[in-house]
Amino acid sequence: MTENNISKATRVKGKNVHGQVVVLTRSKPEQLGLFQTFVPEDEEKYSNTIELYDAVPKYFSHTRGMAALRESGKYLPILDREFEHRGEVYKVQIHPARIRYKDKQEKEFYPSQREELVEEALRKIACDHLNGIYLDDQAGVQFTLYELRQELVARGHAINMPDLVESLKICNLANISVQKADGTGVMQASIFPILLIVSREEWLKQPKQARCYVQFNPLITASINRLTYRQFDYQTYMSYKHRLSRWFHKRLSHNYTQSGLLHPYTIRMCTILRDSRVPPKERGNDNAREVEKTLQELQSKRVLMTFNQEILRGPRHKIMDIKYTLQPDLDFVNEAKKANTRAMRLSKALSGQYVLGSPQANFKD
Repeated sequence: MTENNISKATRVKGKNVHGQVVVLTRSKPEQLGLFQTFVPEDEEKYSNTIELYDAVPKYFSHTRGMAALRESGKYLPILDREFEHRGEVYKVQIHPARIRYKDKQEKEFYPSQREELVEEALRKIACDHLNGIYLDDQAGVQFTLYELRQELVARGHAINMPDLVESLKICNLANISVQKADGTGVMQASIFPILLIVSREEWLKQPKQARCYVQFNPLITASINRLTYRQFDYQTYMSYKHRLSRWFHKRLSHNYTQSGLLHPYTIRMCTILRDSRVPPKERGNDNAREVEKTLQELQSKRVLMTFNQEILRGPRHKIMDIKYTLQPDLDFVNEAKKANTRAMRLSKALSGQYVLGSPQANFKD
């Protein structure tokens, strides 16, 4: 990706995955600078959760399950899902990405845990003032493949270069549609609506300098513009072994704004399975063990101090649901307070342009 010599400050051009030249207009809104500023100023530790967008269950949990769904070993059906966010029900459709390889073979993919980690790493890179960027009034990030890979390696998620490029393409080609329960459209776009990527030859020639660009999903731009994102502990998030732990950590970070010893967080297993889209087990006991393993990992990271469960049984003592009551660790409470301080500062910074409501406590699902 290069900048036009005629208007270096405002024009950027590059090639998309089809080799077509794309020219975009650059701007520097104040909202982007606020998105990149944290409390305290610890850029290594923090990133941002995104209102609504991060609640969308857009990732597929297991590659083995994906393989079982492929027709003729190639093609995948459209996924239909439902989730709830802040008391409202949404419907999601996920159209798979079709990748064509050099030997003309084709295979379709849903965005998976790999793509989730790649997107999260790129959003972290965008928090750097030199990398976060607005092109055509949409938020995005400029980066090198080397930089992206090193960020993932540093967080314990090494991905080789061919798989990394494939992951970027899947995020660009898979389409996500979100609607309210009444059919009102909210968003239809890919995870990365625009991907400008260097060729293999360019990368081999200058692996640390050849720059790429992705445009983030429009819900991310909307959240940045409206200041509805929230600071969270990115380093801890990326350190989890289990995907469900990452989902839980981000949900608590975004929704549990008034965490404290006097305000435990309650959630049911049916809500966890529905909104996280972790594949449910046939036996209720197996689901319970999966959730308990996740909560124990959250304890080990000092997000939770304790948790207890109330088993709700049906006929023949069959487990119908489980109600979990979570007590936050003091470390997590302190992180929530820092995020609240930052949210108030953001509100004041643009008080002349926006009227923002006070953060609302969300203790119960």
